[in-house]
Amino acid sequence: MTAAGPRSVVVVGGGVIGLLCAHYLRRGGADVTVVERDRLGRGCSWGNLGWVCPSISVPLPAPGLDLRSMTGMLERDSPLYIRASALPRLGKWLLSFRAHCNETDFAAGSTALRGLNEPTGALFDELAADGIEFEYAKAGLTFVSTEAKALRHEKDMIEDVGAARVEEWNAEELASREPDLPATFTGALHVSTDRHVRADSLCTGVSAALVASGGRVLEGFDVRRLRHEGDRLVAVEGPDDSIEADAFVLAVGAETGMLASSLGTRLPLQAGKGYSLSIRDPRVRLNSPLYLCDQKVGLTPYEGMLRVGGTMELSGINDRLDRGRIESIRRVVSPVIPDAFEGSEVVEWVGMRPLTPDGLPVIGAIPGVRNAFVATGHQMLGVTLAPSTGHALAGLMLEGRSDVDLSPFSPDRFAVGRR
Repeated sequence: MTAAGPRSVVVVGGGVIGLLCAHYLRRGGADVTVVERDRLGRGCSWGNLGWVCPSISVPLPAPGLDLRSMTGMLERDSPLYIRASALPRLGKWLLSFRAHCNETDFAAGSTALRGLNEPTGALFDELAADGIEFEYAKAGLTFVSTEAKALRHEKDMIEDVGAARVEEWNAEELASREPDLPATFTGALHVSTDRHVRADSLCTGVSAALVASGGRVLEGFDVRRLRHEGDRLVAVEGPDDSIEADAFVLAVGAETGMLASSLGTRLPLQAGKGYSLSIRDPRVRLNSPLYLCDQKVGLTPYEGMLRVGGTMELSGINDRLDRGRIESIRRVVSPVIPDAFEGSEVVEWVGMRPLTPDGLPVIGAIPGVRNAFVATGHQMLGVTLAPSTGHALAGLMLEGRSDVDLSPFSPDRFAVGRR
């Protein structure tokens, strides 16, 4: 693309990443159309915990992962669960993932994510100030445990990431701030700089603002083919229609790799399936999102709802709901918060978080195609990084540059011959 930027852009994908890309492209003057196979925000954006958490933004592949610990992931109650039947399909990806579980890659990835996160808070505040309607709270994030050692470990991790204010609460302070919690926990850490949103409301609000500003949103448009001529993508084609544009953004989460492959680009994406239960009219009311350090499960309070979520399932790219994973969440949470699932209704959900083997998003120009870009691979940080991803990619596409260093996230890092 030239510095002048494209006049028209099609964004494929109506989750938080695609919609925030569209928002900033439209704000920069492009004519934008978002196409979504299903309904906006109904994929990975719908049932997640909604944390805006720069304080814990690190790559998933962490130092210390060895063969023994990976073998433990085959156990059904493991927080990171690998389905044994999927191993033949996942083998190559898992080997690459394991290769990134070292101090050097983890430190470099954490630094890259910290840079991408730099404008996160200000961009969320700007979205709200601009009149975009979505559920948004600056209530912080609270870590609880029955073991002081676990809290010290979490504090060390948060301080390593940096740029977060951490308060330490004893049991009495926790009880005064979260009176609905049982007297089970020895204390807590509270990160006051983190926030949370309800991601489906963010999708709805951004979409409404996009349409009001002259953009288009097409639900039920299933992209079956990318039509290209030489080194340019010219149209996306559905079953009954096609849409031409000057430039295109692929942002369909874990399935983005399938579309990119038709352009001759390899993106090694896998689905890290996350599960949640949304309890309407909950008995347990929280003042801030809660992370159960021992159980590796999170809880987020929304208006009239409590969402409990966790687990990471590697079983290939599919959206099948495994009841065993749902029951695992219930099984580990109920002993420490007995009323957590009490309410008028419980809605179960599974979503595919897009994972790369190095734990970093893929943001930038697709190699070999002059006018095609990609934004995906945000692991558990899709909500956190959506505004900064959209803002950075729009700058790259419209002005030929970005205020954030996107080189660590470039799609060409997966080119043949590179790790």
